[in-house]
Amino acid sequence: MKRIAVSTVAVASILLGAASVNAQDARLKSIIEEVNTANQTAQASQQTIDGIADATAKIFGDYKGVLKTNAGLRAYNAQQRRVITKQEEEIAKIKVSIGQIDEIKRQVTPLMLDMIGDLEEFVSQDIPFQKDDRLERVAKLTEYMEDPNVADPERFRLVLEAYKVEAKYGSTISTYEAALDDGRSVNFTRIGRIGFYYQTKDGKETAAWDTATGDWVQLGDEYKTSIRQLRRMAGNQVQKDVLVLPIAAPEAK
Repeated sequence: MKRIAVSTVAVASILLGAASVNAQDARLKSIIEEVNTANQTAQASQQTIDGIADATAKIFGDYKGVLKTNAGLRAYNAQQRRVITKQEEEIAKIKVSIGQIDEIKRQVTPLMLDMIGDLEEFVSQDIPFQKDDRLERVAKLTEYMEDPNVADPERFRLVLEAYKVEAKYGSTISTYEAALDDGRSVNFTRIGRIGFYYQTKDGKETAAWDTATGDWVQLGDEYKTSIRQLRRMAGNQVQKDVLVLPIAAPEAK
């Protein structure tokens, strides 16, 4: 009976030990599964954290870009405000100028009339080269002043153009054929405003305009060749050269 009891106890011990081992294995397996689950959860969490970190970095980069863009826009806006301020100042000046246009127009018309009158007087008292053409030009200016279809800017341009033409006469030479007061056709030659001459077609008569007396003065034969050569130079028939010419002395003041 003792042996049976001992055997029974031994078998029971072995069975209990096996059961204990199985229980421990199950617990260990459970723990391992929990650890694996925890690791998977941790990996998933880390991936989530990494994703959040990347998104945060991108958002921060975008934020820095926005700050840089805003700084550029603020600088641009400040520059545009300065431009707008200048433009507003110019607009104010233009408004003032526009308000003065009527007054300026009222002053320009008398000015042009005075200029035309002065030009007519100048031509009348100047040496009498192409006098009819020059006086006709002045008369045209008077017509333009009375023509309602000609605007003031165009009138002023025409007056200035007439002055330019008269000024140009002082630095040019010219020759042309016209009639004297007695009806004879002669060759006139002008050099600037310092010399004005005529010579008959046969070359027998040569004269120079005397500004002091306001009349023609007959020249000696020694000037016939020079005047004829001057006429050919003015007509571009020969090259310009040095000539000896009679020049009227300016009036003493």
